[in-house]
Amino acid sequence: MSCPHPCSSAPSPPPPPPPSPPPPLLLNMASADTLKRKLDGPQGMQIVKRARIDEKGGALVKVDTGEVPRTSSLPAPIMLLEGHGAAVNSVAFSGNGDYLVSGSADKTVLLWDMKKECENVSAYRGHNNQVLEVKWSPDSTLLYTASADKTAGVWNVDKSRRIKKITEHSGVVNGVAAGTKSSNVFATVSDDGFCKLFDLRARGSVVNLPFEFPLLSVAFKDVGEGEGTLFIGAIDNAIHSFDIRKIDQELFNLVGHGDSVTSLRLDPFGSYLLSNSMDHTLSVWDTRPFTTTAQRRVKVFHGARHNFEKYLIKSNWAPDGSMITSGSADRMVYVWNTTSRAVRYKLPGHKGVVLESVFHPHEPIVASGGTDGKVYLGEIQKYGTV
Repeated sequence: MSCPHPCSSAPSPPPPPPPSPPPPLLLNMASADTLKRKLDGPQGMQIVKRARIDEKGGALVKVDTGEVPRTSSLPAPIMLLEGHGAAVNSVAFSGNGDYLVSGSADKTVLLWDMKKECENVSAYRGHNNQVLEVKWSPDSTLLYTASADKTAGVWNVDKSRRIKKITEHSGVVNGVAAGTKSSNVFATVSDDGFCKLFDLRARGSVVNLPFEFPLLSVAFKDVGEGEGTLFIGAIDNAIHSFDIRKIDQELFNLVGHGDSVTSLRLDPFGSYLLSNSMDHTLSVWDTRPFTTTAQRRVKVFHGARHNFEKYLIKSNWAPDGSMITSGSADRMVYVWNTTSRAVRYKLPGHKGVVLESVFHPHEPIVASGGTDGKVYLGEIQKYGTV
């Protein structure tokens, strides 16, 4: 509306109210039952049975062939990947986007080939209890796993075998973090109260940080040979940070959550840290060493839920930092706009707690895993457009 002429004696009409933000998009990442019912329609579901890995199991991919606007190279806008026999605790895309990996309470890690219509191409076995978290090395050649069997593992992707077994912990290994640059270094945290940093070129751990309480999550920013910062989440509701060259003194302490910190992720540029907490919030923290921000907690996100079961629900950044995503106890996958903090998507489909959701590094795809033992892939709008 243009302003009235300054000489006009007529009162100005009130300005229109600001537009309300658009509601979150609900994309129907349908349950298996819904998918099967669609088989009766002319444009229903095609069920593609993949070659079994061995006689004990295999993988089934249900493909939605409905006509919808496409934004990715997936065979269908929504895909359901089946093959695990228990909860899927962790999912992660390789840095080149060619593979998706899933770690499960069935003690296995499954590898899915994104170039072959998400075919299940390999299984990694060796843990004696749940696989709680799985991460890729920066060069996509190695996998790091954390397990409830009190060990961590390093796996060669091409050879489908474990090349290193970490047995230094005396409690459940809750989390593992790869370095942001080097594929030789990774960190672990455990119920035994230790955060340990490992270098594949060394025989044992190269850094040991003891705490008086269980540790749940970890992130590691390596900036050079022998240099880097560890971020540690624990049941004391705080995030602890250490320069690995000066482990006798805490770098800074991030306080603001009201319950245990279940997930920590550095943004793609290494300046901000995303945390998930059992207080039902996600937070973004400014971790730059010489920040001018008096309060390092710069954003808080609401919507995703935890429940009495106290799962370690995990969150992740979009590759351009424009969005974040998280699993939730209400069976939804949440996606927020990082700038506005508005919920952009609530993705249904899982029949249990969603334990982790993650963005594809190059295409607008969100993958999720949950206590129902399922892995979903779903298209969203292109990064930076919502």
